[in-house]
Amino acid sequence: MLKRFTIRQRVLLTFLATVLIGSVLQLIIAGRQLQLATLEFYQHHLETDALMIAATLNESFEHYLEGEGGGELQRLMTNFYHDNRTDYVVVDHNYRLISFTIGIGYDGTDRLPKTPELVTAETNQIGSDIRQARNGEESLFVAVPILYERRTLGYLILIRPMEPAQADVHRQWIQLGSTTLPVLFLVIGVSLWLSGTISRPVQRLRNSALKMAEGAFDTRIETHAGDANSQDEVDQLAQSFNYMAEQIENLVKAQRSFVSNAAHELRTPLMTLRLRFEALEDGTLTDLEQKRYFDEIQQEITHMSELVSSLLVLARIDDGRLVEDAVVIDTTSAIHDIVRQWRIAAKRKGLAFELNTPDSLPDLTIPVNHLRLVLDNLLGNAIKYTHEGKIRLSVSQEPGQLLIRVEDSGIGFDSVQAEQLFNRFYRTEDARSSYEGTGLGLSIVEALLKQYGGHVTAKSEGKTKGAVFELHIPYTA
Repeated sequence: MLKRFTIRQRVLLTFLATVLIGSVLQLIIAGRQLQLATLEFYQHHLETDALMIAATLNESFEHYLEGEGGGELQRLMTNFYHDNRTDYVVVDHNYRLISFTIGIGYDGTDRLPKTPELVTAETNQIGSDIRQARNGEESLFVAVPILYERRTLGYLILIRPMEPAQADVHRQWIQLGSTTLPVLFLVIGVSLWLSGTISRPVQRLRNSALKMAEGAFDTRIETHAGDANSQDEVDQLAQSFNYMAEQIENLVKAQRSFVSNAAHELRTPLMTLRLRFEALEDGTLTDLEQKRYFDEIQQEITHMSELVSSLLVLARIDDGRLVEDAVVIDTTSAIHDIVRQWRIAAKRKGLAFELNTPDSLPDLTIPVNHLRLVLDNLLGNAIKYTHEGKIRLSVSQEPGQLLIRVEDSGIGFDSVQAEQLFNRFYRTEDARSSYEGTGLGLSIVEALLKQYGGHVTAKSEGKTKGAVFELHIPYTA
């Protein structure tokens, strides 16, 4: 049922219902306590009056019972009535009427029944009862014994209407309600503000998510990210959303750039192939030109094959499908085996090749075929971009990792180019204009090493000053 309402409405309704129920219960309890306290005070006041009057009547009552007349008793009760306007009844121990207020429904021949307050008074205690008086008003009856030398001579009953006490209780209820209502209004205001502080950020999250779904990947939510002491969970959620949005935006940009670069890299050799095939179809080329065109077609096909293979490798890395559990068992032999073909390639190009590696190395966490793919890319680049000098591969063991350095004396790169070397399809202007390649080799190296907990760094003192690539690969314990 609550799902029909918004978060703000649910928070508001829940908060208001809780507060209202709590306030009503508190109002009822407090009002009940005030009512009981008021009635108790009203009764206690009448009981005090009854005890005081009874204490002044004992001698007069004794004289009356001894036949000396009841004038003094009547005078005392009349004065009391005029001072307090409280009805009274005086009876002997047999409940025969001795004195009473005129006009309350009694006559001199009446004998009072055993009422609850009289029954209690017979035990020398203060008795009380609330019931209708003979005039029909709801009244409080208080009875106390009249004692003389420890003998009960009779009983004094004071009768006071309950209307003043009830009016006082009603007045207190109104005061209590008038003080509770402002608090309720304040609570309602706080509830509106609180629900707004929760629902507005959530609504912004929803709107931002919809904008992202429509393609606005630069959408961000305003947060208090600069406040290090902020403990606002909604604000933290907004920061997490912004981080997610940033990652998605970067991913989309990378995908678009990847598709654009891949299309460009494929379009160039395809155009070359198309032009060469059209020229061959004309039949106007000499045998030498035909041979040259066939060689160029073969080169472009090889380039496209390398590009597609590299793209497939990167796709598998991105999907996590290229990770293998196998480890390099004999690291030293594996490196020597990989280096063998590149030593020959360097010699053919007139370059010296130097290998420095210890006789014993720990097992690596990367499989042999992936280690070969990494070193093939680095050594192939070193030989391709070096025209004279030497290539050096050195291996050293460090705490927890193996350091493999590939150094060359080739074209090098500057600090600006160094920041982009591992971007997909990136190639320096010198490399793009003078050397074949796809611009994906270093991206593959970095992605592969990352999968096995390693990383790669690139250094160069500048253009024409060679380059150094360092591989940091964890080894097994």
